[in-house]
Amino acid sequence: MVTIFLLKLTLCWGFFALLYSLLLRHETFFRANRAYLLGTAGLGILLSAWPAEQMPVPVDDGGLPVIVLPEFTVSIQQVEAATSTWQDIDFLWVAYWLGFALMAARVLWGLLKIVRMAVRGKSERLPDGCLLIQTAEAKVPFSFFRWVFVPVENQLSESSKLSESSNAETALMLAHERAHVKGWHSIDVLFAEVLCVVFWFHPLAHWYRRGLRTVHEYLADAAASRHADRKQYGLLLIGQSQSGMPIAFANHFFQSPLKQRLIMLTKKNSAPIRALKFGLVAPAALLFAMLFRQAPAIAQAVDEKHLAFVRELESKGWNATDTVITFNPETYEETMKIVRNNVAPTPDESGQLVYQYAEMQPEFPGGQEAMFKFLQENLKYPELAKQSGLEGTVFVSFVVDENGNILHPAPKYYVESARPLTQEAVRVVESMPKWVPARHKGKVVRCALTLPIKFSLPDKSSKTAPKSVDAQPEFPGGMDALIKFLGENTRYPAAAKAANAEGTVIVKFTVKTDGSLTEVAQANNSNPLHPDLVAEAIRVVQSMPKWKPAVKEGKVLNAEYTLPIKFKLDGPKELNEVDAVPEYPGGQPELYKLLTTNIKYPEEAQKTGVEGLVVITFVVEKDGSLSTFESVKSPRQDLSDEVIRVLKISPNWKPAMKDGKPVKVKFTLPFKFKLDNKE
Repeated sequence: MVTIFLLKLTLCWGFFALLYSLLLRHETFFRANRAYLLGTAGLGILLSAWPAEQMPVPVDDGGLPVIVLPEFTVSIQQVEAATSTWQDIDFLWVAYWLGFALMAARVLWGLLKIVRMAVRGKSERLPDGCLLIQTAEAKVPFSFFRWVFVPVENQLSESSKLSESSNAETALMLAHERAHVKGWHSIDVLFAEVLCVVFWFHPLAHWYRRGLRTVHEYLADAAASRHADRKQYGLLLIGQSQSGMPIAFANHFFQSPLKQRLIMLTKKNSAPIRALKFGLVAPAALLFAMLFRQAPAIAQAVDEKHLAFVRELESKGWNATDTVITFNPETYEETMKIVRNNVAPTPDESGQLVYQYAEMQPEFPGGQEAMFKFLQENLKYPELAKQSGLEGTVFVSFVVDENGNILHPAPKYYVESARPLTQEAVRVVESMPKWVPARHKGKVVRCALTLPIKFSLPDKSSKTAPKSVDAQPEFPGGMDALIKFLGENTRYPAAAKAANAEGTVIVKFTVKTDGSLTEVAQANNSNPLHPDLVAEAIRVVQSMPKWKPAVKEGKVLNAEYTLPIKFKLDGPKELNEVDAVPEYPGGQPELYKLLTTNIKYPEEAQKTGVEGLVVITFVVEKDGSLSTFESVKSPRQDLSDEVIRVLKISPNWKPAMKDGKPVKVKFTLPFKFKLDNKE
């Protein structure tokens, strides 16, 4: 956000500075130039700080209309580098505040020095209200608001009048400084100094300060030269040019650039017709402001488009009609069908209407950039997903209620193999702060949203694969489909079972431009594995359907890929593979008695009125103990946690039996939470 602001500020100030340099800098309309510099300095900050957030646009996702937020990607490198990245950003802020402190100290020291001069010097009130202060610390005359400082050697007699002074040079210098006082130039100077303190690193801030100082000198020179011949006044400027170093932010009689001041002093006044330049500058600046504000205009256009979309849905009874075209990459056939969806607001379990679309959609506090920052700081790549090479996009659906609370976060499409990614995505969405709620026809309403979170591992292609491809080879349907295919088609070889052989076979192969797989072979020859495991892994890969080939610059190309396939024995058996299923002591009635007696309805779930079915899987070991608890389905994490808590205090079960021997088995237990007093 800071980077965007600085970029906008640079564009604004740069454009305004270019206009001034090309059209106005050499004109004698000094008061107008002063107003231009002050106005554009403030206008640039205002335009840059103006918020310009865009709303999410409606997306039809597979016939299920939802508002889909921008996708956020979390990768291993991103998670592991997050700490060092934020440390770098912190370092930049330290550098900024150090520069800020130095510049602020410079200004404060200057103010302190001026006050000290005023206190120590000899003062005299002039007829026009200025306070003339004579001090040996001043090298040249200067002014600060209504204080006019002069060196002791240039002091005036208390009884003398400025117009009657025998010291003509002193009279001209005082006339110069009194012009600064009358024009309240010190206000501009302080504004410019504050600008340079806040934006000390920005060269255009210092350009504005120099520009204002120069215009001040032009104004004061013009006023002082009326009291003498311009040539005489110019000689005085030259004579005072080596008088000493002035105080940083006071108005001085001598101040660079001397050459330009002399040029402007002797230059004829600009013809009134040349004031038409300001007539050109004004529309040019206005046009720039309109173009510069294009981002908000686009956001507004998105808002208007979304609003028109919602109104059209209302006029059609909340029915959306879409033409869906499907392309089959294997047969190269294209099919088209008309899909009609009803997207009317529907009541939830509490009877409140939940909108799929509203005139003003919910917004994360601070906008999309703040949401991405929150996700980056809080999402972690699950360790189990890292080890198994699991990737994919999790679509988390949730409802933002009237108070901005997030209700019922859950995966839109649940795939058992992607459970670690799903649990992490849902956890982060649950931890989000309150959103700005949706509004429809001026009323705060509940609204459904979907947030896609993409989990991405480092590129699995081999070192010989193209390093600069735009898209890597992909199994049809993605990583989830690949894991499902392996689970359904890989068989543990009998000889490997008998030999208790385990291990991970790394299979390498080439994905050709037509998606077929060739050169399928084992990649880890140095690691001895049972030959049947290697043969089975190669067989499964060879039986795969055509992949989506790699793409570079719009063209498909061959690419190598490596795939790990893990074989592991002694996993829990399924219930249909045993002779006798495991049993709780006393049977199923006693099991549910244990659950209903000990399970406590989570307080937060009660407050939000959450009900629903919780499905827990666990392993009944050979000795009857329970282990490996996992939540397969749950409306809230705390509900499944409560069921798991009670199962952990369960006594040992009667284990499952196979061929007369106890075996460990995976068991699935459903439990329904229901509020008795729910309206």
